[in-house]
Amino acid sequence: MPGRTEQVARDGADDLLPADVLRQAHAEVVVLVLLDEAGDHLDLVWQAGMVPEVAETWSRFPLGAPVAIARSARTGEPLEAGSFRERLIRFPATASVPTADVEGLVTAPVWHPEAGSERTVIGAMSMGFRGTPPAGATQTLIRLAGYAAERVRAAGLPYGSRRPVPDDPAPLPTTSALAHLVRGAGAQGIDQALLETVLLHLPVGVSVLDRELRFTLVNQRAAAINGRTPDEHLGRHLREVLPDLPESFDVELRGVLRTGRPLLNHDIVGRTPGRAGERRWRGSYYPVVGASPTGPIGLAAVFDEVADEETLGVEQLAAERADTLTVLDTLVENAPVGVALLDTGLRYLKINRTLADWNGRSVADHLGRRLPDLLPELAPLVEPVMREVAETGVVRDVETVTAGRTWLSSFFGVPGPGGRTAAVALFVTEVTRRRREERRARHVQAFTEALSQAVSVAEVALAVGTAGARAAEANVASVALLDELGRQLRFAPTGQESPERWRVLTVDADHPIAVAYRSDEPAYYPELAAMLREYPQLTEAQARTGHAAWAMMPMRGRGTAAGMLTFAYRDGQAFDDEQRSLLATLAGLAGQALARAQLYEREHRTALRLQRSLLPSRLPAIPGVDLAAVYVAGDAAEVGGDFYDVFAVAGSAGREWTVVIGDVAGRGVDAASVTGLARHTLRITAATDEPADALRRLHTRLWEDTDIDRFLTVVCGRLRLHDEGAELLLASGGHPPALVRRADASVDVVTVPGMLVGAFPEVRLEQRAVPLAPGDTVLLYTDGVLEARGPAGLFGQDRLVELLRTAPDTAPERLVAHVRAGVEAYQHGPASDDIAIVALRVGRAAED
Repeated sequence: MPGRTEQVARDGADDLLPADVLRQAHAEVVVLVLLDEAGDHLDLVWQAGMVPEVAETWSRFPLGAPVAIARSARTGEPLEAGSFRERLIRFPATASVPTADVEGLVTAPVWHPEAGSERTVIGAMSMGFRGTPPAGATQTLIRLAGYAAERVRAAGLPYGSRRPVPDDPAPLPTTSALAHLVRGAGAQGIDQALLETVLLHLPVGVSVLDRELRFTLVNQRAAAINGRTPDEHLGRHLREVLPDLPESFDVELRGVLRTGRPLLNHDIVGRTPGRAGERRWRGSYYPVVGASPTGPIGLAAVFDEVADEETLGVEQLAAERADTLTVLDTLVENAPVGVALLDTGLRYLKINRTLADWNGRSVADHLGRRLPDLLPELAPLVEPVMREVAETGVVRDVETVTAGRTWLSSFFGVPGPGGRTAAVALFVTEVTRRRREERRARHVQAFTEALSQAVSVAEVALAVGTAGARAAEANVASVALLDELGRQLRFAPTGQESPERWRVLTVDADHPIAVAYRSDEPAYYPELAAMLREYPQLTEAQARTGHAAWAMMPMRGRGTAAGMLTFAYRDGQAFDDEQRSLLATLAGLAGQALARAQLYEREHRTALRLQRSLLPSRLPAIPGVDLAAVYVAGDAAEVGGDFYDVFAVAGSAGREWTVVIGDVAGRGVDAASVTGLARHTLRITAATDEPADALRRLHTRLWEDTDIDRFLTVVCGRLRLHDEGAELLLASGGHPPALVRRADASVDVVTVPGMLVGAFPEVRLEQRAVPLAPGDTVLLYTDGVLEARGPAGLFGQDRLVELLRTAPDTAPERLVAHVRAGVEAYQHGPASDDIAIVALRVGRAAED
């Protein structure tokens, strides 16, 4: 995005809104625009949820644009639309946030950050939702707009400001109330500019009135009949413009608004300022249907003055009607949309050349013939719709796909004598390109979402092979990654692997992927012959793939290419500028995700190495006791704070042992340093002191060190062995309780009161002795076990107790594996926190 966005990047003000604003607002899209310094355009300065291709088209637009976000900036009023249809009706230039998945919308002005007696608007914000905006969405957006205003000022971002003013009752110059008429008539696919030209200059009167019977549009003929200029109509009530019309006329028009049924071929006699004496009009009045639950949002009138045929010469009347038909015929024939008229038997009465050419036949071939005779493959789809229109007069829109092209057809009844449908009119427009762009936007957005959820390199490659292939409209998408030595490109598994001999390519290979990597430029092969002319050695391998076209794109993460992204197609491709731009965008997104995943994996490996250094390399052999432990790293790049240790008590001749398990708050280097300090301090103190005293000395060490701002939960136990079994003396600093599975499979929860170590100036700790008989098993663990989140919430202590009670084997090595498997089976996805588990089982009586 030009201009303002670059300014934001230079100033470092990329935090105009919270990074997690989409989650906070439960929205799909959030957009912030600011007035330019002249105050007549809006610039997109921040957005979340829009794909770059879509955001680029909205980088700058006029303040007078007929979209909701611009209206909030003009009027200073928040707006809310509950559905995409409502937005189309109220703002004919479609949605202010152009994302296919967005339905509901709220907008709000961004006020000048310095409150004063005369508040001014500096921009506006909008939020889009998949469905109806949730309760309180407008208030949430108003708060975000205030936050954004302060951040804009803090960033020193230039902006314009203006006093808000209400929109005029008349339509803005860039939009038209005709959009309502067009939507209400069901001709959604018709070029609006063409219809405005046609309706405004028709030789019959056309007017649009709102629910209060105020004029929102009149064409030239209607203004002439009424004897006032078009400007003297807009925003005024029917009675202000035409005070001498019969009072019954208001009642009849309100009946159209109340019932939603049109008033067809209706005659009215009255006086107007245009000419003295009584005059007669004949017109039809149609409801304009919107999203309002109270009924039509207005009505459209099509009328003309009729003379008394007894006093007007037949020749003159025929001439006037012939002139009108000539104008209409000319408009229909030259319209850039398909137009046809069929009788109630679905025989063509009229068709313009545009639609005839699309049908692949001449105009003459259509006239008098039925639709099924001309287009048998299309007739089953549209004939029932046309019959419904002919019988009921309803308006129907139908979208069809033929020969790879998409068409939007609108059918509506043409009224005849007595209000019956005399014919069916058909408007057709091609929407192939529009639908393709909408589909591409959806797929690019889905690809972006898939990459955002991919953590590892393998997950990025899988996202490319699935969502990336769909976004590129390719049959296969594959990723080749540069190895750590920078000598080979290795294809990552995506489920759509390349031929076996090309699974690994040396960077200097005579292969198009390797050549494109060395050149650091994309390579496009629109057809098989083009590739084989340069690389005839690939003839046999490519024949087996069945692909006819390829695009090979370097994936750049942090400046340099980290690999190659290849798209393969079964059919030949043009690879025009639009397609190349799309593929470059996809490669850029994949490259950024790949760089992020590689960084994560490097940091994760480093964290694991550091974590292993904080744990004992092996557990000691204790006579008469079986011992096992397991450590599971959470799904995070930084080192965690979980630890455990087992060591002999000094001078006990192997009869007393210290068992420790703990969890330092937080993650990262600081947590790791406290973990190491805690473990080594306890090695010294617990080797001579009882558990509670050892924890008190650790607390003093942490609290008195001003450079340490971490605390921990910890259990320290002294295992005393004797001939009949053992005794475990436990002290706990705020740690989850130990569990003891007895030989009879019952489970005791051993709770020992105690405070967090290192958190408060004073620490209160107690001890509890737990007798252990042969066959009893003790389980110590960190809170990652209890806090594993699954379909029914946290795993919790009750599930852990039941898991321990029903364990088929209490051998410590198999028991810790059983607990680990149970937690992993319960939780959604990888563990969010580290897990440490220690199990010890008292066996036969200890030998001296």
